[in-house]
Amino acid sequence: MQLLFMSLLGVRLAFAGLSDTLVNVVVSASRLPVNHARVALPILGLRVHGDQIPNTPELFKSVPGVFLQRTNQGGGSLFVRGLTGNQTLLVLDGIRFNNSTFRYGPNQYLNTIDPFSLEQIEVLRGSGSVQYGSDALTGAVQLMSTKPQFSALAHWTGQVFLRGISQGMETSALSKINYQRARSSFSILAARKKFGDITRGGDGVFQRPTGYDEQNLTAQYRQKIGKHILWENLIQQNSQDHVPVYHKVQLENYTVNEMTWQAYRRAYSRLIYQGEHPWIDQVELTASIQQSMEKRSMQKNGSLTLRNEDDQVRTLGIIGQVKSRLNDSWSSSHGIEYYADGITSSRMDQINTSNIPLRGLYPNGSTYATTSAFSLHEWNLQKWQVHAGLRYQQTQAFLPDTTVGNAIVSQGAWVYDLGTSLALGQNVTLFASIASGFRAPNLDDLGSLGVVDFRYELPAYGLKPESSITKNLGIRVHTNKWNSEFSVFHTELSQLISRIKTSQVIQGYPVYRKENVGQAFLAGFEWMNKVYLGQNLTLSNQLSYTFGEQISQAEPMRRIPPLFGQMDLKYHHRKVQMAGICLFAARQDRLSAGDLADNRMKPTGTAGWAIFNLQAIYNYSPHIRFGMQGENLGNVPYRMHGSGVDGMGRNVQIQLSYLW
Repeated sequence: MQLLFMSLLGVRLAFAGLSDTLVNVVVSASRLPVNHARVALPILGLRVHGDQIPNTPELFKSVPGVFLQRTNQGGGSLFVRGLTGNQTLLVLDGIRFNNSTFRYGPNQYLNTIDPFSLEQIEVLRGSGSVQYGSDALTGAVQLMSTKPQFSALAHWTGQVFLRGISQGMETSALSKINYQRARSSFSILAARKKFGDITRGGDGVFQRPTGYDEQNLTAQYRQKIGKHILWENLIQQNSQDHVPVYHKVQLENYTVNEMTWQAYRRAYSRLIYQGEHPWIDQVELTASIQQSMEKRSMQKNGSLTLRNEDDQVRTLGIIGQVKSRLNDSWSSSHGIEYYADGITSSRMDQINTSNIPLRGLYPNGSTYATTSAFSLHEWNLQKWQVHAGLRYQQTQAFLPDTTVGNAIVSQGAWVYDLGTSLALGQNVTLFASIASGFRAPNLDDLGSLGVVDFRYELPAYGLKPESSITKNLGIRVHTNKWNSEFSVFHTELSQLISRIKTSQVIQGYPVYRKENVGQAFLAGFEWMNKVYLGQNLTLSNQLSYTFGEQISQAEPMRRIPPLFGQMDLKYHHRKVQMAGICLFAARQDRLSAGDLADNRMKPTGTAGWAIFNLQAIYNYSPHIRFGMQGENLGNVPYRMHGSGVDGMGRNVQIQLSYLW
């Protein structure tokens, strides 16, 4: 059974590349199909139109509870309820995307997933560790690829797509071909994109260097085997060339500081058995291999040393899952997961014609393995819907470090979640939940040695897992003319891994060491609303706020987003769709000591802003589609809080798509 990951509210965020959603659909919060109106956890699922956005992080620009930070144009990190980086879990087609070198704080990994390859996204807020494992302290983000479908009549379909942004900020071309038969289907997608330096609002000055090149390739094959078995396969590679780290060049006296090459390769094969016995409703077995490659070059002005770093992570994964329908009201999912990382890390300092090999950012030859088992349950008890889940995960890291000595770190953790919803009539649902989360220290925590952002880091082998407990309470209202959801949350964070500044200075950078000293809490609300003003006109809005306090240090938590949201008015009639969208964020001047030390932020904080966008899509024929967007029409100068680049100034985006 194919799950549809759709919205709780049916909000069509057209400018963000998200399409209309439906009311009576199911979601995947518990890895089981649950009607969206009854689900006990705060979830948002939406269809994707990747041809309306330049990169995957932009998909989440208007999602409640998710704030987008961009250190550079090639980056794009999601803050889910105030946390980001390796404290937020990314999942692609049910397979963990986070690996053992995911960095704390904003990173670029999400941008290595091609939005053209995606069909749906899902954001699970306040839970996720029970469902998907480590790193989901405040939530999990799941991305679902577009799968080739079956057809009774064999036929070919395809698409050619072109997009450009004014002032040379983007030129993209895509081609896709599909072949469908009754029992087999495949698709091949190839894209090439060139992103130029971006202008900023206000004065329209180009922010150089911010441009880079990108290539994407995705191939999928699906086969029905007999009456009960479906075989799914995916191979994908996304690569980016010469991605500059803008703030390093502008603020830290670098001649060169870039990701010379960053790429992500992934492949998986999945067997799905659809049983006829309720105790074995469905069995899934997935084998995957992923490879993350990151080559970095950096050289300071006046220095003769060009540093070249190369980190590669290969991840092997196996997932086994059994779904059961024990009776008409009780369904469950049980499974095991195993992931094993192998790390290759090196550094080469080039001085004139001499090459000097040195220790890389991580101990070369390190391994990191996780083994876990989970059990998830859903009960549909007339007006009540109940969810419960439990997971145990064991982690073992081996760091063969010739600099500071070899180390083996082994840890385990239990997590749980429990939620319930109550239907008050046909249109109103109350929901509440409590969930624990954890993040096992990864190799970036345990073994980093060298310059990272604006600091020099030392290894720390004695770290313990970070943990969280989140409580959610909310209400949903669904009528023919009005859909709305409001939820509040409180998250307790303990054993947080914090960077402690030492008295040392190496290579001109202050030296930091990681320790489990952080105790903190997060609290806030999320509101989504949609009103049908007529048959063809809708008004939607969303608003999110997170308050974060570091109890152990009596100061705000780092990089906490401000109050932010969006409003949009949409009209559609036959072949035409139009939308006016306002995105906004309030001022954020609650800064921590770490924020004040971050050269991407001003000491006075980040100013509030609001930008207005217009979009029009015209379906000329069943084969030809034309789109145009005007972004930041007021040419407002603005910056997402914590970002290293300013937002785009006034620009025009044009898309042309031909389908056959």
